[in-house]
Amino acid sequence: MLTMKTHKLPLVLLLMIVIFSAGSFLPVQEAKASVELAYDDGTAENGWSAEPGIEHAVRFSLQPGWSSAKILIARFFVWSNPDTFRLHIYGSGVTDPALDVNPVGTGWFDVDLSSYNIVVSGDFYISIEYLSSQGPAIGMDTTSPIDLRTCSRESPELLWEISESSDLMIRAVVDQVSAPVGGIVMPTNKLEIVAPLAALAGLVVAVSAVVAVKRRRD
Repeated sequence: MLTMKTHKLPLVLLLMIVIFSAGSFLPVQEAKASVELAYDDGTAENGWSAEPGIEHAVRFSLQPGWSSAKILIARFFVWSNPDTFRLHIYGSGVTDPALDVNPVGTGWFDVDLSSYNIVVSGDFYISIEYLSSQGPAIGMDTTSPIDLRTCSRESPELLWEISESSDLMIRAVVDQVSAPVGGIVMPTNKLEIVAPLAALAGLVVAVSAVVAVKRRRD
């Protein structure tokens, strides 16, 4: 019986070591810092507002090497007259949230979009649609160079007209979404994978113990 235990127990321990060690090699998505996309210099020389129904927007491009990104925050610089406006996001495959938001004052104002899971795979637009003639006026950076990303239109059926005189102070905070060859990288919870393996190891130990007891009795 001693010989039987000497041969069987190391095999069980070896199996447990292999199972738990496997968890250390599971691929886990690395945390990436959020990036703010901006085309203004941070200083507003004046403000821009319009009549109800008119939209002003900024066209954004992804960082070099990025194939897609999740929009976390839309950021607006309210120059004056903080008032309710409608936020739109346009891009290939994107469902426009069309959110009515109310700035709490002047200066930078953030709209949290993280719960909407808006993922873009190319250029996209963040726009403000005016709901009243009261405003708000969004800051305009008129200092050269002008990035030619600010645009406007009087209705959704019309094409965007590019402004050549200023940069509208709307920004986007985004996270990269990795999409390597072979599929999308998803965050991996090691515990979720190791836990069933640990249970399997425990079962092997229990079965081995029962067999050892049975053979000892025999």
